[in-house]
Amino acid sequence: MRSLMRSGFMGLALSAALAPAFSVAQVTTTSPQVEVTFYSSGSFLKSAIPGNKHGKFAGRIMDGDNQLAMLTYGHFVTFKLDPGEHNLTANSWMIASPFAGGHLKINLVPGQHFYVGAYLESLTVASKFRLEQRSCQEAQQDNKTTKPLKPEHIKEYGLLRAVTETSFPVCSPATP
Repeated sequence: MRSLMRSGFMGLALSAALAPAFSVAQVTTTSPQVEVTFYSSGSFLKSAIPGNKHGKFAGRIMDGDNQLAMLTYGHFVTFKLDPGEHNLTANSWMIASPFAGGHLKINLVPGQHFYVGAYLESLTVASKFRLEQRSCQEAQQDNKTTKPLKPEHIKEYGLLRAVTETSFPVCSPATP
């Protein structure tokens, strides 16, 4: 009987010792993230011309229902987002939701860096917000004078994902 209790206790102790190792291994498994640079560099002068799709933008940038930042004209910001399908939104400063605004459905692929321009498109009577996926080369041309977005314009959800940069990201071979 004593032998049976001792082996039972040893089994229990061994199980207790191994359990944290297995739970830590499960918790630390993460998927690679994808860098996405948002920027606003549209033309102020062309903003009022009907049909112009690249007017200057200032407003909210969202990933699904989560607000990343309040992007201001002449600035850029890069976030590390999870791979997969995303619905990104550019919206007014006054509308804290992804409804209305300009939407971009995008599949973020690990190992690639994506560039997204935020714009104001001039219509005949009004304007609408737009997000447009750009190539790295197009983004480089668009951002010769933009500056990093100030940290106070990055929202709580975005703070956890923001990449600290001092200049606009350079193109790499894995960039579309």
